[in-house]
Amino acid sequence: MFRLFYMLRQSLLLLNRSKKVIFVSVVFLTIGFVTIGSIYIVGKRFFQSSLSLKNKVTITVFFKTSDSYDDVSKTIDEIRAIDGVKNVSLITKEEGKENFIKLFPQYAPLLETLNENPFPYTAKVEISDISMGNSIKSLIASFPTVDSVIFSEEMAKKINNLTKVAWLLFIFVFVVVIAEFVFISQSIMSFLVDLRHTEIKVLKLIGADNAFIEIPFVLVVVFAVFVSWALSLYFLKKIDFWSIDIIKGLLPFADYNFSVNTAKLFAELFGFGIVVCLIGAIIPLRRVSRV
Repeated sequence: MFRLFYMLRQSLLLLNRSKKVIFVSVVFLTIGFVTIGSIYIVGKRFFQSSLSLKNKVTITVFFKTSDSYDDVSKTIDEIRAIDGVKNVSLITKEEGKENFIKLFPQYAPLLETLNENPFPYTAKVEISDISMGNSIKSLIASFPTVDSVIFSEEMAKKINNLTKVAWLLFIFVFVVVIAEFVFISQSIMSFLVDLRHTEIKVLKLIGADNAFIEIPFVLVVVFAVFVSWALSLYFLKKIDFWSIDIIKGLLPFADYNFSVNTAKLFAELFGFGIVVCLIGAIIPLRRVSRV
């Protein structure tokens, strides 16, 4: 009991004697927590929204106006058999006409004067992997009943490129934050060891073991991490709310109704901060055994 009381007392004394260093460390640790947490929240929502947008990227097939329903049906069955095709939905001539009138009602009287429906059969082809879009498009275009095929290749490329950039950004920030946490914890520990150099020598002379001397230093680092983590929660909750608007700016036609498990994220951030900072504190803390 005395050992525990003494170690807590020493930790408080260290905090009191190094207030400015701890304050600066807390500020930078908070920035690190907020940075990596916000990147994760925005990145998580971005990946979820990009997946929904990928599902909207389809291949549109226009059949020849002279094709019969039976010929179109046979071609639809052949398209379904292509590797990478997830689903094929047929739009009849009448449905195509109705859709056109909904978009351009001013042309309805003109269409009614025509003896025949000018719209061809069309099909929407959903694919399982947008990287296969061009190859599937080429195969569909080779069918004799097909007049033209449209695949929004540029949108697919933009989604893939944005996804790659987001991954690289997250990895870069993750590495930078690890380096920042290690540097800050090493700086705190080196300062505290130098600050108590004389006291450590005295404790060594009276037979104190390393654990008895080192634990107060460790508690100071844990305290700094905890305060930084607690402060970052306020900002991360705000960023979680704002992230929807950020995604809307990046992917305006995607779905946004995705949530991030912030409770799990906050717990993981705290564990991450503790582990990384303690690892960073090991080297300067080992100096205690050499005093």
